[in-house]
Amino acid sequence: MNKTNIKHILAELGFSENESKVYLALTVLGEARASEVAKKADLPRTTVISILERLSTDNFITNHTYRGVIYYWIESPKTIANILSYRLEVANKLDSSLASLYRKEAHFPAAEIYDTKSKIKNAIEKIISNLRKGSVIYTIDTPEAGNYAKIFSNESEENIRLLKKKKDIITYTLVPFGSFKGIDNRKIVSQNIKIREMSENVKFAGSLWIVKNQIAHFSGNPPFLVIIKHENIVNGIKGVFDFLWSISVTKN
Repeated sequence: MNKTNIKHILAELGFSENESKVYLALTVLGEARASEVAKKADLPRTTVISILERLSTDNFITNHTYRGVIYYWIESPKTIANILSYRLEVANKLDSSLASLYRKEAHFPAAEIYDTKSKIKNAIEKIISNLRKGSVIYTIDTPEAGNYAKIFSNESEENIRLLKKKKDIITYTLVPFGSFKGIDNRKIVSQNIKIREMSENVKFAGSLWIVKNQIAHFSGNPPFLVIIKHENIVNGIKGVFDFLWSISVTKN
């Protein structure tokens, strides 16, 4: 839904044209000073301050003061639904409509959670399909846990390996101490994969992927997949991976 349609929804909630501009600007910024909102909304600062104070009074936004400077951010659209219970249907429309804009320019982590085998399978296949030729995947896996076998059929798992091979994808995988011998050799030769065993004192359960700007952690029992997208988080986990890789033993 575009901004024009969202403004129509806000108008149903009683927002003026300038109030809608301020609200949408703050939605995208995530947290900002009045001067930043004014610049984003292309409105005079004094006008924006007046609107921010009014929206704060009506509980559409909130604020806090840090070192003499007031910072604003919008309340979740869910809060609007609670405040304006008699307009619940309209407020819920706003909630879904703002999803693509909410804190778009702020550096907040984005997370997706899947808890069924079919959704996990589709999400992982989507990750692989969207990778460019020659991409690199870094993983920490627990072969004896059988996470892949609990989510994928043998045919589906083979298709993923063939897709990785077709795209020339390189996989660097860390596995627990002593677990390499339990890996089916066919899975090794059917893809471009480098495997190292971690030290005996390093314990890990589950399957963790570091792919581009995201981390995917999944398990087959119980089935769950969490995908986190945030540059600093990904870089931090990649740093841990690099350290573990440097102290691990090459197996193939």
